[in-house]
Amino acid sequence: MDLFLWSFLATTFVLWLAGWLVFLRFRTVPSPGDAPTPELRISVVIPARNEEDNLARLLPSLQASLYSPHEILVVDDHSTDRTAEVARGHKAIVLPGANLPEGWYGKPWACQQGSEAATGDWLLFLDADLVAEPEGLGHLAALAAAEPDAVHSVCPYHRIERPYEELSAFFNAIMVLGTNAFTAKGRNVRETGLFGQAMLLSKAGYAAVGGHRRVRAQVLENFHLARHFREAGIACRCYLGKGTLSMRMFPGGLGELVAGWSKGFVSGAGNTPRAALAGVSAWLSALIMATIALSFLPFADFWQRLLVGKLYLLGAVQCLHVFRHVGRYSWLNAALFPVALAFYQIVFFRALRRRRAGGTVAWKGRDVA
Repeated sequence: MDLFLWSFLATTFVLWLAGWLVFLRFRTVPSPGDAPTPELRISVVIPARNEEDNLARLLPSLQASLYSPHEILVVDDHSTDRTAEVARGHKAIVLPGANLPEGWYGKPWACQQGSEAATGDWLLFLDADLVAEPEGLGHLAALAAAEPDAVHSVCPYHRIERPYEELSAFFNAIMVLGTNAFTAKGRNVRETGLFGQAMLLSKAGYAAVGGHRRVRAQVLENFHLARHFREAGIACRCYLGKGTLSMRMFPGGLGELVAGWSKGFVSGAGNTPRAALAGVSAWLSALIMATIALSFLPFADFWQRLLVGKLYLLGAVQCLHVFRHVGRYSWLNAALFPVALAFYQIVFFRALRRRRAGGTVAWKGRDVA
C-alpha cells in the first residue's frame, strides 16, 4: 500500500506538470497602443434565432464602440420572438432568413446568407450573446490590418451572474484549450483551431475556402473551418477576449446550460488536435487523481498526508489560473474544483451515450447531432 500510494502521488504530480503545457501562453487581443486605428470596411454578421434579449445588449455595445463598423447585419433565422424588431430598433440591417435547405444546420446557413449580403471587405461573425467593449472593435481592426491574410478568432470573456453558471468552468476552459492555441509552443504550433463566437477575416479569405458551405452540416463549424483554412494556407489566430468581447452563456437556467454544452462538446472532442487532447487529458487526470487521493488520507502517514494536501492545493491553484483567464469564475469554484469537474464528466458522458445511441439534442427548437 505504501509503495502504491507514493507511486500514485508521484504520477499525479507529473500529470499536473504536464497540464501546464496546454495553457502556458494565454494571450488576449493586443492593444494597438497609440497607433492610429486602421479604417477597414468591416461587415458585422450576427446569426440570430430568438435572440431579442441578447441583441438588446450586443447591438448597443457595437453602436457605442469607438470604432464604427461598415454595417451590422442581423440574419433573423425564423425567430418566434421580437428578434427582428429589436434589431431594427437598434438600426441594424435585418435579413429575413431563407428556409433551411436540406443538409444544412441553422447557424452555418445564417452565416452564409449574411456573408453573401455583406458589402464590406471584411467579415466579423459574432454570436448574439456577446457584448463588445468600447475599444474592442478597434483592437480587432488593428489585428486584421497587422495580419490581413489570417483569420482572427476570439473567445469572449465569460461573465458569471448566477451561481449555477459556475458549473460551466471546465466546459469553458476545455473549449479554450481544445484550440491548441495556448500551448508552450505558442504561435509555432501547426494545428490550431478557431473560436466560433467571434471570427474576423477578409472576404477574399472567406471565399477561398468556400465559406460556411464547407461546414454546412457541422455543429461546431469553427473546428472544421479551421481545418479548411489551414489547408488553404490561411493562418488561424486565437485570442482570449477579456477587454475586447464578453459573453454570458445560458442565462435561461441549468437546463439550458446542460443542453448548450451537450449539443456540440462530444463532436468537439472528436475534432480536437491530438496534442491538445493529450494535454487536456493530463490536466483532468491530475485533478481527478488529486481528488481520489483524498480518500487515502486515513491510511497515509504524515508525509503522505502532507503531499496529498499539497497536490490538491496545486490543482486548485491551477484551476484558478485557467478559470480566471477564460471568465469571471470565483476562487471558491477553483477551491472546490471536484464539484465542477464531476458535473463536466456527467454531462459529457451522458451526451456521449446519447450520441452513440443515435439520439439528438434539442436547441432553439431544432434537433442537432
